[in-house]
Amino acid sequence: MKHFLTTLPLLLLLSTLLLTPQTPVIPDTRAGRTLQAWLDAFNSGDRGRLQAYLEKYDPAKSVDSELGFRNQTGGFELLSIDKSDPLSIEFQVKEKAGPTKAVGKIQVKDADPAVVVGFRLRAIPPGMAAADMSLKIDAATRARVIDEAVAKLNEYYVFPETAKKMAEAVQAKLKSGAYDAITDADDFAARLTDDLRAVSNDKHLGGIFQRSDTERIH
Repeated sequence: MKHFLTTLPLLLLLSTLLLTPQTPVIPDTRAGRTLQAWLDAFNSGDRGRLQAYLEKYDPAKSVDSELGFRNQTGGFELLSIDKSDPLSIEFQVKEKAGPTKAVGKIQVKDADPAVVVGFRLRAIPPGMAAADMSLKIDAATRARVIDEAVAKLNEYYVFPETAKKMAEAVQAKLKSGAYDAITDADDFAARLTDDLRAVSNDKHLGGIFQRSDTERIH
């Protein structure tokens, strides 16, 4: 009986450890350190810490916009690290203020500090899993998306000459094979956004991947 009583606390401790969710370990890479810095600053809800993070890692973003997003979500709990490379990291998080989960990806420069060159965070719709958020695309899809983008630019963009230059730029890149290695829909949308903005200098212009019953990039 004495032996049983002395081992019982140990069994209870082991049971508690097994049942307690473990915080994912963020890899010690440039991308991983940037992810950790973002989570620390974002979750703090402190304007000064967010401002310091943005100035160092992501100067294109507005501190007011980030604070508004922080207040909306309550911050994020890191659920998992799904893929990690030295300059890129994919992850899942959950809002602290609600049940919403999201998939994210950060891409950084090979420099110190590792400045963000790509950041995406997309909520997982009800009834869908993180795996459902990824869409692989082929050459035919890339060509179709560019044709549709060019048509919309020519029809709706307020500066026709700029629209023509943007269309010529992305069509030339497609023809040269510059997009051949891109098979992820989100990555393709981000690359198109960069290429269109490089011509127009219009930060309001961009493409996003939207997954629904009919998957598309627009």
